Amino acid sequence: MEWGVLLDRTRSKHGQARPWLLRMIIPIFVSILLLFSVPDLSPGAKITYAVITNIIFYIFVFTPTSIPYQSLMALTTRSQQDRTLMGILRASSNYFTGAIIVMAFIPAVNALGGGKKEWTLLTAILGLIASLGIYLTFRYSKERYNTQQLKDVGEIKKNYTMRKGLKLLFTNKYWLIIFFIALISNINFAVSASAGMYYAKYIWGNLNLVGIMGALSFIPMVLVFLVSGPVIKRWGQRNTAIFGLAVGILGSLIRFIDLNSIPIGLAGSVLQGFGVIPLMIVLGPLMTSTIEYGEWKHGQRIIGLTNSVNSFGGKIGTALGTALIGWLLAFGHYQEGALIQTDTAKSMIIVMNIYLPLFTYICMAILLFFYSLEKQYVGILDDLKKRREEVPE
Repeated sequence: MEWGVLLDRTRSKHGQARPWLLRMIIPIFVSILLLFSVPDLSPGAKITYAVITNIIFYIFVFTPTSIPYQSLMALTTRSQQDRTLMGILRASSNYFTGAIIVMAFIPAVNALGGGKKEWTLLTAILGLIASLGIYLTFRYSKERYNTQQLKDVGEIKKNYTMRKGLKLLFTNKYWLIIFFIALISNINFAVSASAGMYYAKYIWGNLNLVGIMGALSFIPMVLVFLVSGPVIKRWGQRNTAIFGLAVGILGSLIRFIDLNSIPIGLAGSVLQGFGVIPLMIVLGPLMTSTIEYGEWKHGQRIIGLTNSVNSFGGKIGTALGTALIGWLLAFGHYQEGALIQTDTAKSMIIVMNIYLPLFTYICMAILLFFYSLEKQYVGILDDLKKRREEVPE
């Protein structure tokens, strides 16, 4: 969280977030290369190397890159339409880039020879692409609403301490709503990343169905990203997310028709996957709008700390989701490597795949019903504009 406060206090000719991106161009390349270039050492030394390089990457490179990057949405524009477009581009880029790497990286390594040298070469290429992306973001983004600019026009007047900033955050009702939605969403993502494999293997009896499930989900995902812009413009960010979650709820309910049916299960899982995509698109814009609300209510524009706490909450959600898999399987007396599982273990696998997503979708939809900031947003911007105009020159 200290990174967030540090970002909010940054003043330079490049702005508030952009200088951090400039500083991270080389470290991101070097750290990615180190992560995937394990030297020939003893098993214990390799583990130590992996721990050290992961700590360096996540604490000293990834965090001071991701927080400024996420903060640019608030620093570059206050337009909900622009932020929606950013959300679509970010979500689709993350989804499709991840899918391409998962599907193509290992085959590409094997096609080049399958050795350590080829692995390192492809990693270096990915590192260069990441560094280039950060440079382009630095080069072509323009901050219009950073702390210094708004101080100069009198919209905000003073800095904040981390203690004061956290207090203001946790009295921002809309930020709290989105924070808990993001937390629940990350729990759901972490569980769903592995739950389908257990279901295919022990409920359907065919592990290869995991690949079919992913392939069937791909086309609907593409369609969602293509039509999301016009839909969000017509329905709004919140309502689009609620609609997506309703589809996800329907997908979970469909699977109850026959827990062992492969066609019904595949259809339901596609709808479940569809359900989170609209939320993935609008979560960033919804969260960013809470920054203006906090500024309007408290007179403090807390950008870096907001994104830092959000990032911390996301890590907690992912950790809880990962742990939840282990807890549920242990509760069901799951036997690793067994060809057949007990009925209790199968019940827990069903919980992970159907009951838990259903519960999380319902919780997130209920929370979204209390998020009415979109209706107030234009009025809030008008009030902030009046504050600037009232400042004597």
